[in-house]
Amino acid sequence: MAGQQVSGVEFPWLDPSRYSFALGIEAAGAVWGAGQTASRHDPATGSVTSGGTPAEQAAVCWDKVGSVLQAAGRSLDDCSEVVEYLTPAGLAARDEISAVRPTACGASTVVVEALVRPDAVLEVEVVAGAAPGTVKLPQILPLDEQGEVVAPGDFVAQCEWVLREAGRQLETVGLGLDNVVRTVQQTTAATRSQYSATAAARRDLLGPVFPASTGILTSALPHPDVLVAVDVWASDRPKHVVVHAPEAYAALTFSPATVAGDVVYVSGTTAWDPTTGSTVGAGDVGAQAAFVYDQIGQVLRAAGGDLNDLVKTIEYITPPALAGYRDVDRVRREVLGRPFPASTGVVVDALLSRSWMIEVEAVAVLS
Repeated sequence: MAGQQVSGVEFPWLDPSRYSFALGIEAAGAVWGAGQTASRHDPATGSVTSGGTPAEQAAVCWDKVGSVLQAAGRSLDDCSEVVEYLTPAGLAARDEISAVRPTACGASTVVVEALVRPDAVLEVEVVAGAAPGTVKLPQILPLDEQGEVVAPGDFVAQCEWVLREAGRQLETVGLGLDNVVRTVQQTTAATRSQYSATAAARRDLLGPVFPASTGILTSALPHPDVLVAVDVWASDRPKHVVVHAPEAYAALTFSPATVAGDVVYVSGTTAWDPTTGSTVGAGDVGAQAAFVYDQIGQVLRAAGGDLNDLVKTIEYITPPALAGYRDVDRVRREVLGRPFPASTGVVVDALLSRSWMIEVEAVAVLS
């Protein structure tokens, strides 16, 4: 691994060695943090709880994030990326949660159906510092300068607009859409049938050297009247596409992974078998997770690394997968090297195929 685990973090009620993830990994000039909920020890019951008001939960999340960064010699002022995963209850209290946020770094909002802690309403994930040459844009919604929705009700037009807006923002820092290395796109299940129609805009604006990409379906979006939200990362380092199953990806508008400098951005990887086009392990989240991590390993080997180079994973699972999520933990323990990468796991409304139960996106730093 090109990075090292953040050590010396004191959570008196938690033993980090019990988990198949690190609280933070230092690599490539950044600290990549695991998602933090408000889980804490309740002396009255002797158990771990995540309860409390949204503001109280947010305060605990940020205290824990701050402890990890302090152990790494950083502070909350160093945050370059913040993601707040909000349940519907958390989304309804977003202003209350935002008021507690102790950093000037803007937060991206991802709406989730649930968190692994059933009484949690939010999970906070941060990156402190940044890999050399990396630019993370603020989350982009199809809203114009007056805050009005662009192309109301037109999913395809909104998807094109957010990409063009990303290009406009990148131009202000001397970059362009050809510098994009990673995108994460949220849409709703209602737009699933139109999803393929957005490929033309991605092909025109992001091709032919496509970035890594992740797409998830959420029950709501950060603004009630939009149909898409996108997060965009770019780099001024030369971008290389990782060649893996080239025939399967030839017609797609994303790459299995991109490399910029020493950093590898791996697309959201599912149980889709690129050699057959079928789903592996239907109905079995453990089997799907084993296939997913094997695929990620193949991609990283094609990039000149391996699973030991992972610094961060984000696991999106569907509601039916939650009951078997412990099987994913077992897979991680079997296939990932120690120290484990930092990780976040959340329950989303759905994935692009109804047969997929888990999607994993990842970041690695080559040794």
